[in-house]
Amino acid sequence: MLEFWNSDVGRVALGGVIAVSGQLVATLLAWLKEARFAAAKKRKDAEYLAMRLVLTLDSLVGACYNAVHDPLMTNNEGIVESSVSDPTLTLPTDGDYKALPRNLMYQILSIPNRLDDIKEGLAATSEDSFPPDFWEYYEYREEHFAKLGLKALELVDALCRQYKIPTPERPKHYTPRESFEEVLFKIKRAQRERCERNTELVARLKA
Repeated sequence: MLEFWNSDVGRVALGGVIAVSGQLVATLLAWLKEARFAAAKKRKDAEYLAMRLVLTLDSLVGACYNAVHDPLMTNNEGIVESSVSDPTLTLPTDGDYKALPRNLMYQILSIPNRLDDIKEGLAATSEDSFPPDFWEYYEYREEHFAKLGLKALELVDALCRQYKIPTPERPKHYTPRESFEEVLFKIKRAQRERCERNTELVARLKA
């Protein structure tokens, strides 16, 4: 074998091997450079989209908070009316959501559907809610916008952790998470008490 590489043919073959190897190495280095550049770009695009989503979702949190704490008004006819508009959401349309982790991407893209479901539920509940206070309607509104607000907070926290984004600054008196949880606790307790009263009433009627 050594004699072959020392021969004229061997030297030519060795030169060819070295030339091909050099080309392969150069191609591999170029591919690695492009791959690193693409990965870095994808990461930056994801970070930029995440920042925009944090701001958008935090605005949704604020809108849910306002809806949950709507200072209901009574009109001249004694009918209770809302004084705060229902939350809306417009996600960025020019971001590459595929750059986000799959589960996070799905949860974020499903938020508009959650909002639509709440609006449909409100429309259905309004048909079974009666004046003057429409309490069934407003209880449904508080409950489901509190749940949506908690979900939006969860996604904000997940994005901030994933991309090391500072969490939104909030005034000390503005504690949406605690507020949503407190509202849901009160609603659940009220629903349980109504269920217990209805059960007692049915039992009395059957006695």
